Amino acid sequence: MSEIILNNDNYEVSYWNRKSNTVTVVFSSAGALALAQPVEEFRNTIKNFDTSYIFVRSKHLDWYNNSNSVKMFRFVSDFCLKYQYIFSMGESLGGSGSLLFSKYCDRITRILAFSPQYSALPSFCKWFGPLTPLDGAIGTFAFSDYAPENATSKAILIYPTQSYEDNLHAKFYKSENFNVVFIKTHHHDIARHLKKDYETNYLNIVLNAFYDRKIEISTKSFTDLLSNISERNPKTYTKWIGQQTFRYDVFIEIPDFPLISEEGKADQSSVCEYSFHRHSTEEEAQRALTEPLRMIPAFHTNIEKNPWWSIELKSRAHIKQIIIFNRCDNEEYNRRLSKFSLLKSDDGIYWEEFFEKTDTRYIGGEFGEPLQIETDFLARYIKIVLKETSFLHLSKFNIYGNYV
Repeated sequence: MSEIILNNDNYEVSYWNRKSNTVTVVFSSAGALALAQPVEEFRNTIKNFDTSYIFVRSKHLDWYNNSNSVKMFRFVSDFCLKYQYIFSMGESLGGSGSLLFSKYCDRITRILAFSPQYSALPSFCKWFGPLTPLDGAIGTFAFSDYAPENATSKAILIYPTQSYEDNLHAKFYKSENFNVVFIKTHHHDIARHLKKDYETNYLNIVLNAFYDRKIEISTKSFTDLLSNISERNPKTYTKWIGQQTFRYDVFIEIPDFPLISEEGKADQSSVCEYSFHRHSTEEEAQRALTEPLRMIPAFHTNIEKNPWWSIELKSRAHIKQIIIFNRCDNEEYNRRLSKFSLLKSDDGIYWEEFFEKTDTRYIGGEFGEPLQIETDFLARYIKIVLKETSFLHLSKFNIYGNYV
């Protein structure tokens, strides 16, 4: 159905001739390796439109920063000269490419970009988003950004509003007068989400409007088109966990007491295939005391009834505050730390409960608000016990106080 018209170290370009006066250039990446599934996955949707197609597949995770990129863009632009209408589209890396293409194709009619990234420069790779693996990996930059001025009036950009990193890229585009539409979701792969996650195929609705030149390319027209799932006033600088949103940076007030937990010895009820140390509960549990705070968990128990994690302090201490940092890399996993008890002991044999959480309120960690508990008692051992059958995993466990 399609033929290869260009193939080099960086790109494979194929052509699907459908004998139309319209052509659509679809930019995609090398699948999950490049963090955006090829838009060819939506062939069953796009074949319903009267257009020929050119598929540009990027083979590497370099975000068009290679010696062949400009040659590729110019080749595709020249190939499109025989067409009356030229459309381009893409997602993530492909979305950036669909916008960049307008620098080399001044006759481009319209651009549809799902979750395009504004830049691959190191400053943009520091976030925990799709560009994170690029940090330091690209030596030479051919493009500082993917926002050509001549694309602003021709492009519609669709982003998830519940993704902090994508939200920031969207705001950079928005500041340069691009038409940006926000969808109420955390999914970076917007095209798949629009097609498969609703009873209605919203991807088909978007494409119908995209190809209908009577419909204005504007934020308002596409936001209205997706009124059931669009967000008109996305919150600024937030990190989402499911349907809860927190400030991205939470500046907790560090207690005026020494951090004594780092000198303790930890243990936990079990380990599993997700554990970092699968042969030692002690070594696995110790990570909650020694590892730096990150979104991912420091330790991981097996799934079991009432899993627990505990710490033995260097000696008996007057414990003044406990701060628990939950994992924040996934909504479903974050929810597991819901109902639990905290217990204290002097000898590690006889335990007494001093705190119980019975609600379903989210607990944050690196993102969101960690659980801060003010205490005033003497103990040497502290234990957290989950009150259900599940996994137990935390990112950090801090105890502040003074040794007796």
